[in-house]
Amino acid sequence: MGKLSARSAVFYVLMVVVLLVLVTKAQKHFLPGFLATEIGHNSEAFVFALLVAAEIQLRRALGPSARLVLAVGGAVVLVGIGVALLHSSLPPTVVTLNEPFIGAGLVGLYLLAPRSAVSAVVLFVAVVVFVVVFFDTSLVLSQAESLVPLALAGLALDVFDRTILRPGLEDQLGLRLGWMVLLLLVAVGAIFAARAARHHLVGPGPLTIDYLQRAAEAYWGWLLVHLYFSYWLGPLWRRDDSERRLAEPARGGRG
Repeated sequence: MGKLSARSAVFYVLMVVVLLVLVTKAQKHFLPGFLATEIGHNSEAFVFALLVAAEIQLRRALGPSARLVLAVGGAVVLVGIGVALLHSSLPPTVVTLNEPFIGAGLVGLYLLAPRSAVSAVVLFVAVVVFVVVFFDTSLVLSQAESLVPLALAGLALDVFDRTILRPGLEDQLGLRLGWMVLLLLVAVGAIFAARAARHHLVGPGPLTIDYLQRAAEAYWGWLLVHLYFSYWLGPLWRRDDSERRLAEPARGGRG
């Protein structure tokens, strides 16, 4: 097993272990009450990061045709699992995982589409407009943790951290760190802002703050994705891409 595969395996095993701890609420036995509750509320972030990371790594390993099958088939499967969980009679700690499955399925479709910084902004604006227009519907209110991760997908992958999908590009460390700090500030700030806003949940301001807090898993989930590819895998991820590109002409010559 190479270093890249070994590091990938460690990440996926760790995500599964953390998820099992949170689903069983075992964190309450060794973490302070407030911290245990907040982390437990964000279990969806670990599922989202695990699924999106797997989608990205599988995407690299497959050819164009297989990518199409992966994106469309994966979206159907993931959204199907999410809907099944949403309507299941499983414990609440499991039912709540419907949103990252649906969100990851939608992100998988985005990975298939032609992408650029412009399309990233268009996607963000389109999802925000959709949320505003249909805010009072059960779909928007119950799927904050699938819609907001989708809204952030283009910004995360095609504006602020482009080397995740295109490792051959120059790594823009400052741009990525600024984005990650922003995600962290929104994630933490929304926790405290929502406590005040929910005392009088009327008007666009408090409702917006409340919705941002509902979608907290989106910020934590994307932070985990950035940490995984750009820091945990880091140069290994970019070097592996370069080696693949160098090997392509050789394989073509033999064919």
